Amino acid sequence: MQRNVTWRQLLAAGALAGVLAGAPAAHAQADAVHYVVQPGDTLIGLGETLLADPARWPTLQRLNAVADPYRMPIGRQLRIPVSLLRKVPREARVVHASGGASANGQPVSVDQTVAEGARLTTPEKSFMTLELPDGSRLTLQPQTDVRIDALHGFMGTDDIQRATFDVRQGRIETEVQPQGGPAARYRIHTPTAIIGVRGTSFRAASDAEQSRAEMRSGTVAVQGVESRREIALKEGFGLVARAGQPVDAPVPLLAAPDLAGLPTRYERPVMRFALAPVAGAVGYRGQVAEDAAFTRIVAEAAAAVPDLKVAGLADGHYHLRVRAVDPRGLEGRDAEQAVQLKARPEPPFINAPRPNGKAGAGTVKFAWARADEAASYRFELARDAAFSDLVVRDEALAGNTTEVALDAGEYHWRLASTRADGDRGPWGDPVGLTVRPPMAEVPPPAFDDDSMLFAWGGEPGQRFDYQLADDARFDRVLASGTVEAPELVLPKPAAGAYFLRIRAIDPDGFVGGFSAPQQVIVPAELPVWMLFAPLLILL
Repeated sequence: MQRNVTWRQLLAAGALAGVLAGAPAAHAQADAVHYVVQPGDTLIGLGETLLADPARWPTLQRLNAVADPYRMPIGRQLRIPVSLLRKVPREARVVHASGGASANGQPVSVDQTVAEGARLTTPEKSFMTLELPDGSRLTLQPQTDVRIDALHGFMGTDDIQRATFDVRQGRIETEVQPQGGPAARYRIHTPTAIIGVRGTSFRAASDAEQSRAEMRSGTVAVQGVESRREIALKEGFGLVARAGQPVDAPVPLLAAPDLAGLPTRYERPVMRFALAPVAGAVGYRGQVAEDAAFTRIVAEAAAAVPDLKVAGLADGHYHLRVRAVDPRGLEGRDAEQAVQLKARPEPPFINAPRPNGKAGAGTVKFAWARADEAASYRFELARDAAFSDLVVRDEALAGNTTEVALDAGEYHWRLASTRADGDRGPWGDPVGLTVRPPMAEVPPPAFDDDSMLFAWGGEPGQRFDYQLADDARFDRVLASGTVEAPELVLPKPAAGAYFLRIRAIDPDGFVGGFSAPQQVIVPAELPVWMLFAPLLILL
């Protein structure tokens, strides 16, 4: 009996459509391997070594018209139907799992293996990638439910396998290695279609009502479950298979989005990808992976507009893949780009002055919250938003405040955090600051018999607080209030020296500083007879 079997596999002449369940008998006949007879071979020995049922060696004799099962010419080719070969169980290895991905209801981890019959699920925001023995990969997208219906090889050969996946719902992406022999079969079953593959890159999505397939490279055969109509789906095309209907004709996939204007470095925890619109698109999908092959996808985002946001990733180097979605739900050609996330340590939150706020001229205090991971802070203040006209730059502020003497004008300032090891985080968003000039002195008042009138300059919409005191420190305030216009009428007090100060309140609520105290002298009233004194002198 022959112990070590040597195979000489030759591809059978069957069309690709023969990989599909229920294919016509003529195609099924082609699903076989060819074996080259070696010295000492007998049909009985081959049956015991290779066949699932050794007693079926007479089938090989009949199919190949062998006159003597004990004596066969060396070098002769024997045709052996794959259906007769003994199956050898194979396993797929988990090369990536995140977000609660599971097999048979149990969490999975990298390098774990799964076998025929396993049920794989990924909840929301979860991904799982399997690698088959031949190097093919299957990636489950979020909210996907897949059962491994078949995963095995055949006795006597290492480069032939069957892999069948039942996609009950959800989305998958596959990279299938070229299949090495006529028994090499890779199939995707969905509720409405069967997809047969020999080596290609494609995506499939499924629910109870319809299935979608999109070709990135190569060709697959798609067959409707009910209609049994086979369609060759080629690179750059997609189709939809609906329950109870013939499979749609393939249509071209939408063009890949143009990433020329997209940045490659992101400095905020939420990565925002503002894409150029794609003609005909009703939606967009983006994926971020740790590797260029997108085996380790860590996040994805979908939106009806070309503006995708991804959050929750650690700083690092990633790969971005985006595509447009057409009205049928078919996802178009991919655009890819390497990107970097450097958002940490995050800049601190600003306390004062508030963003785009105001301050009075003089010493302005800047304050901010203490940021996690920050050992010190960088501070810049400039007269322009581009920070080319710097007023102050401090690279290592230990505390969370600083003070700067500023004249009236428009300024911009920003902050960044630095870790204890010197790792610098990105600058926070620049914020504007308007430094208001000090309140001008109030001109001397005009008096009449009972009142005194003050008037000063102001801006449209401003209100004004006032205080009148009989001491320059305003410890003894005699009158105070608010007026809606830059003028004030007060009852004339008794003769003496007083002090008045004014501050402006802008329409946005900003309260400026008080003006310098203005001394007000209220003259004494003259007795009536003093009014006639000059006349008496002339007499």
